[in-house]
Amino acid sequence: MAMDENGILILENRPKLRSPYFVCGFNGWLNGGSVSTGGITYLLTHLKAVKFAEMRTPHFHVYQVPGYEDLRPIFKMEDGLITQSHFPINHFYYAVNPASDHDLVLLLGSEPSLNWEEYAETVVSLARDLGAVRLYAFGAVLNNSPYAREPGITCTCTSLKLKNEMARYNVGFSSRQGAATFNQMLLYACQKGGLEAANFTARAPYYPQFNMAIQYNPRSIRAVLVRLNDLMHLSLNLAELDEQTKELEGKLDFLRQQKPEFSAYIQKLDKDYLETPYQGGLDISGNEAVRLAEEFLKNNKGRPHEA
Repeated sequence: MAMDENGILILENRPKLRSPYFVCGFNGWLNGGSVSTGGITYLLTHLKAVKFAEMRTPHFHVYQVPGYEDLRPIFKMEDGLITQSHFPINHFYYAVNPASDHDLVLLLGSEPSLNWEEYAETVVSLARDLGAVRLYAFGAVLNNSPYAREPGITCTCTSLKLKNEMARYNVGFSSRQGAATFNQMLLYACQKGGLEAANFTARAPYYPQFNMAIQYNPRSIRAVLVRLNDLMHLSLNLAELDEQTKELEGKLDFLRQQKPEFSAYIQKLDKDYLETPYQGGLDISGNEAVRLAEEFLKNNKGRPHEA
């Protein structure tokens, strides 16, 4: 086991990878519907990824803030003995992809409380050391979109060239100014470090007026993974997410039968929603794809699926 010169990154081994893609998911602000952590976990499981490194937790995470118990580590005690402990994790895994010229590095992380730039720069430095050619990050924001429709996705990129490529994958490009997500900080570090990067933000349904939060949204997870599957040629089997989606939406359909006010609300959302089903990368020019994406956002300004 080795540690980097800053004492932050702990390497169990250094895998030899072929021009890998770096894919990141974080527990935190941009993890609506568990899209970020759930998506990375799905990739870890189905690609049989192997852990090879981690970042030291204390340097990036605050454990005690008045009023926020969920920041603290979780311990389990049995008969006076500590039997389990759960700290924020920042673990790196690798997976070989025989269907492509590019292997994968996967980061399952916890959005840092401290030292955002140092955390992001550590990720980018490791990516460069391993010969990564591109970084993808993803997550989801909660909104009141209909649960049985294809969720909207917006994308942020580190270059116009990459934006033109991403436009082929049925994504929009929103413009906003305000508090940054950590995914944006990571892209900023990539931009400074000369590494291509793109972030996907899906929409995950949330109905606070009915006290209803969908903790794990397989449809929104699938919406991101199906794009990454095409982008990275993963030959990923998404049948498990399809089954989970069917089961969840069956429960919500039953709830609509029991609660007419909820059914009426979903019916209205459904009527106002303009869906753009994903059918693989569009076989059109990058400029035309960008034009269509911008036209879609303009025509749907203020609709429930927009950020």
